[in-house]
Amino acid sequence: MKLWLNGMRPKTLPASVAPVCVGTAAALLVRSRLQAACTSVCSPTAKPQVQADVPGMGQVLAVFLLLVVLALAMQIAANFANDYSDGIRGTDEHRGSAEAVSGKPQRLVASGVDPRTVFKAMLVAVTVTCLAGLAVMAITGHWWMILVGICCLLAGWFYVGGRHPYGYHGLGELSVFIFFGLVATLGTEYFVIGSVDRTGVLAACVCGLNAVGLLMLNNYRDMDSDRAAGKHTYAVLVGDKAARISVYAVYALSIVISLVQFIGVYWRFGSVSLPALIIVIPIAAFFILICVRFAQGNQSRAFALAGRGTLVSALCWTVGLLLQLV
Repeated sequence: MKLWLNGMRPKTLPASVAPVCVGTAAALLVRSRLQAACTSVCSPTAKPQVQADVPGMGQVLAVFLLLVVLALAMQIAANFANDYSDGIRGTDEHRGSAEAVSGKPQRLVASGVDPRTVFKAMLVAVTVTCLAGLAVMAITGHWWMILVGICCLLAGWFYVGGRHPYGYHGLGELSVFIFFGLVATLGTEYFVIGSVDRTGVLAACVCGLNAVGLLMLNNYRDMDSDRAAGKHTYAVLVGDKAARISVYAVYALSIVISLVQFIGVYWRFGSVSLPALIIVIPIAAFFILICVRFAQGNQSRAFALAGRGTLVSALCWTVGLLLQLV
């Protein structure tokens, strides 16, 4: 059981839930503005129609919970797909015992699990993903988003699957930014409220950057074994120094975007309000701590902190956006 739980990569799961939380908060902000505009501007005849277009809180909660299930199932499916594909390619041939000794999460196939069993587990996770996605579309009526869902599933498989996996050619970080950032966050906002806005775009960029940082730390840790196996991740392609600088740059940019959003929102009469500081300071402190641990050479600790930092950032963004509703 412990082996299978490790195979789900629990430290990577916050990266899938974070954009759902932030995207929902951004959607609630848009919802509040629509209701306020309707109250102050709409004519009595137009008001019922506008109010009908604004989803109720019951629908918002149902969509949010289903999207959380969808995001977790899709992440687990992607983790199993990566384990399966790397296992049958031989990339993880010598990782099983090494990871057990070093304390790293053990790979299923490399630890002796039948690849067919891992593939079946992936199909179960994909099934849960599809069912949750169909339920969300049935509630919201946005059936065209099934195309986006298909693209997400294909991206998860071809990351290390197929004849020419793009994860073996330095494109993993770009894919993570797109699907764990832009698609997941803006997709959530669209499902909840039927539109996207500037705040949602900034939030999506932060979620994407945090997921990229998590992947960069993971790939930096595995750089030597990936190079030996012919897996040309971004870290392998650019080398040790550039890979390190990239990690620092990603987290610095995430902090800057958070500052732009919340200091700008809460700027009042030449001073910054307390809520803005409460929101931004934990994000900056956590990400700086990640970079410090990474600079000290404690890669495993930095990776663990990065998973938690993704949640901390998402929580702060969610609280920050919801505070604007008060």
